[in-house]
Amino acid sequence: MPRPGRATAVVVTAAALLTGLLPAVAGASASGGVASRPQYDAIPNGQTYYDTNGDPIEAHGGGFLKRGDTYYWVGEDKSQGNARFNGLNLYRSKDLENWQKVRQILTVDSEDTRGNKILTHAKVERPKLLYNEKTKKYVLWGHWEMAADYSASEVLVATSNTIDGPYTITSKGHFRPGAGNAEAEAMGDRVGQPTEDFDTSAKDAANKKHAYKPVQADYPAKILQYKAPDARAPEKLSYVGDDDYGTSQAGNSWTYQLNDITHDTTVKAKAVRMTGFDTSAYDRYAKDYNVSTSGYIVRYPTENASGTMTARYTIGDPGTSHDQLVAPVVSPTLKESSDPSVVLVNSQDVAFVTGATADATSYFTTDGSDPAAPDNAQRRRYTDGTRISLAGAPGKRTVVKAVTEKDGKASEVTSVTYQVAEAASDVPVFTPVINRVPGTYGTFGYKELRILSPSYGAETYYTMDGQDPAPARKGDNIGYGSRDFTVHQDEKTGEAYLVTAQDHIYMRVWKLNDSFTDVVPDKEYDMYVGEHREAPALVRNGGKNGRFVYLMTSYQSGWYPNQAQYGRTEDLDAGFGEPRDAYGYRNGQKAWSSLQLVGDNTTYGSQPTKILNIGTDSKPSYVYIGDRWRPDLLLKSTYVAMPLTISDSGNGGKGLMRLQPTPRLDLDAKNGKVKQPDWKLLSLNKPVTASPKVRAAVGAPTESLSDWETTPEQEATGIYRHYDATEANDGKDGDVSVYDDTEQYYKSAGLPFSWQVDLGGRHKLAWIGLSFKTVGGSDNVHRYTVSGSTDGQRWTELVDNTQNNRVGHQSHELTGSYRYVKLDVYKSFDLAHGKDADWSRGLYEVSVYGK
Repeated sequence: MPRPGRATAVVVTAAALLTGLLPAVAGASASGGVASRPQYDAIPNGQTYYDTNGDPIEAHGGGFLKRGDTYYWVGEDKSQGNARFNGLNLYRSKDLENWQKVRQILTVDSEDTRGNKILTHAKVERPKLLYNEKTKKYVLWGHWEMAADYSASEVLVATSNTIDGPYTITSKGHFRPGAGNAEAEAMGDRVGQPTEDFDTSAKDAANKKHAYKPVQADYPAKILQYKAPDARAPEKLSYVGDDDYGTSQAGNSWTYQLNDITHDTTVKAKAVRMTGFDTSAYDRYAKDYNVSTSGYIVRYPTENASGTMTARYTIGDPGTSHDQLVAPVVSPTLKESSDPSVVLVNSQDVAFVTGATADATSYFTTDGSDPAAPDNAQRRRYTDGTRISLAGAPGKRTVVKAVTEKDGKASEVTSVTYQVAEAASDVPVFTPVINRVPGTYGTFGYKELRILSPSYGAETYYTMDGQDPAPARKGDNIGYGSRDFTVHQDEKTGEAYLVTAQDHIYMRVWKLNDSFTDVVPDKEYDMYVGEHREAPALVRNGGKNGRFVYLMTSYQSGWYPNQAQYGRTEDLDAGFGEPRDAYGYRNGQKAWSSLQLVGDNTTYGSQPTKILNIGTDSKPSYVYIGDRWRPDLLLKSTYVAMPLTISDSGNGGKGLMRLQPTPRLDLDAKNGKVKQPDWKLLSLNKPVTASPKVRAAVGAPTESLSDWETTPEQEATGIYRHYDATEANDGKDGDVSVYDDTEQYYKSAGLPFSWQVDLGGRHKLAWIGLSFKTVGGSDNVHRYTVSGSTDGQRWTELVDNTQNNRVGHQSHELTGSYRYVKLDVYKSFDLAHGKDADWSRGLYEVSVYGK
């Protein structure tokens, strides 16, 4: 379809600020704020939201707490543009529309009660605040991860006597809920315990069961030194090569290179002798299931371990501290040997050379010859991480000598003699080595840190926050992983709970202890297992007099938005009394209802973070707060606030949650009300015309499974697929999954396509909401224009979003009076792969609002 000509000038563009929304926000400042202090009369959904100083509000994944007549909002500072921890900011407001920044209440340099800086190489997400009336303390919870990945899956807790801090992280630092509790009744995974592996599939498609793999600890991080075990010879280890290092990142457990060191850092490492490989899980399941050797052939840490290597690095001006020419260190050293003259080693152990002089070069020999002699044919240049072989029969000696040279000068020569021991018991587990001496550095840049282990076969564990790197051993309770979470104080009972997603399988409820700083060891249960839920937000409808607690969650799809669902329970404690299964898990699902849809297929372009009741228990007025993430540039992520209604008797007695999308939300916080807009929905079930829908044989699947429509007989069995144009204004904008048996949206035969609605008369337009098809939170975007007409012949372009790069629901304020509204979609585009995505074309709902 050719793009239509413009009948008049564009009235609204996708890049424009919402008309009249930011009357005081004009002219950007150099700092990214605004030249004058804004004054809001509504929350600007999906737009940059400024605080009272004119700076963008940085409070993503936030939590809210009301004290007196003041609301407090704590959230993640993403101003650096990535997921790495940059502080938690606190804001306050009396009207919920204009927010004053109080301060940063948790910073990169915040310490726990032991003085450890556990946030320098970390992520802290979705912070939430509670107030404990008994202890008179404010309690801050956050989701803690290492900087590079999400394997740790832990929480942190900090407390303060005042809401604005300072907050001190508790003595547990960061931890998995339940970790360390040794009581038999305590909940949590035990190392080596079988756990259902939902990621495996049976080789026989008719078998819907899963294999069970042994639990392994994910923190402290383990450095990759050896190739994965071979199922045919699991005891055969071999070192990884340089090409196996992968991308170096601070905290990256897949390498032994750590870079991006931008804050003062304490690195600790410990080498640990392991048990033999246990192949029993692999032997049991490999025949019938598609299982991995690395997950099913495992070994466990023993008590036989090295000392702890500790290296402290300060980021600052090093002056001349690294300029002095000093002799290199050859490790392991005599300090770790039981023999006073030689270092006893095992045959496959290795030595390393580390230097302390900046911009210098080290050389080494292994035959006792002089490494400082330029003409020595045995002299070799040493490169960071090079493993110097000490192999040989018992009694064989290797003399390693090393020298450092700079500007034509040479240091003293370091010499260490190694001897292969007669008995392995004579050789300790050697302390790991770090390739750069501790001290002050201006920057590391490409000169990353490497943790090196001389002891062959020992695994090396490390931390970058000052905590003990000793790993959990078989049988230890490591707790349950915790990622996206919330903490909730029940309005009726006053009890507090942690509700959290372990991974893409488990959603869990934990009861908090009396101080709200930890979980109760035996008070935990699972629900919605295998439903891939995260980002929980809870509220008891009706407050202390309410019957049901409602839980809203998102699907798991990374940073992209998806379909929210909700469930409810009468008693958050109900699942605690359920029995455990054979593997120690407690399923409390029968205390909860089945999941129901709320919002459109992308929750109107957001992910839930909080449900606020700004009203009273008897007259609640709920406000949904969500994040609209921008994965490519997190500092441009925004916020969404929408009216939320809850009816216990709705949806056939199952309870009904309903979100009302809006481009901006006007609140009367003083009187506890959401101000009602002066527009209404005009397009519902009005006549539509559109480009031809997808052509496919009714009831007969084509190459594309979704390109077929159902017969009445199929619909009687619960299979429903309709792609008519009228599906896009029938009031149904949600979808559990694009892969299930229910599909109800307009799907054109191809791209480009048009869809238009006849409003039945001229109306003054207010805004339009567009719910495009997405696939499980996929990264496709639709690019389009919106036009209006009084006669269906002459069109005025109202919106130009042909350069759209935002996934999910779109909304645009409109001006003018029109009878017809037309949407022209030119492209569906896959942002991640940079190519067209015709497979994701479609419209769940077009909603036109006006007077």
